[in-house]
Amino acid sequence: MIAERLMRFAAAGANPSVLDQREWQRMLEEKWAAAVQGSWAMSGALWETYYDAWFSVMSGAWTPWSMPSPADWWVRGAQSGERILSAGLAPVARTVSANRRRLARRKG
Repeated sequence: MIAERLMRFAAAGANPSVLDQREWQRMLEEKWAAAVQGSWAMSGALWETYYDAWFSVMSGAWTPWSMPSPADWWVRGAQSGERILSAGLAPVARTVSANRRRLARRKG
């Protein structure tokens, strides 16, 4: 779909049609909105990770025998990283899927 859109813009050259201009504007607005939504989602997931780590450390201060091992911290860190990235990419994935459906309807 991306290649198809870009080829269409390239074929229009210096004089794109009104439809091409609208599509280009829509594409830019969608990408901007998805990037902003993704950054907010990643920020929220990052704060959840900080809270979980803080809570885990504070719980261990009261019950040292329940403190996670260093290996557990590594696993939690990797899972947190995946959760943060997934949260950031979810709006982009939704936008891409919606565009694919919309462009397929218009094409066929």
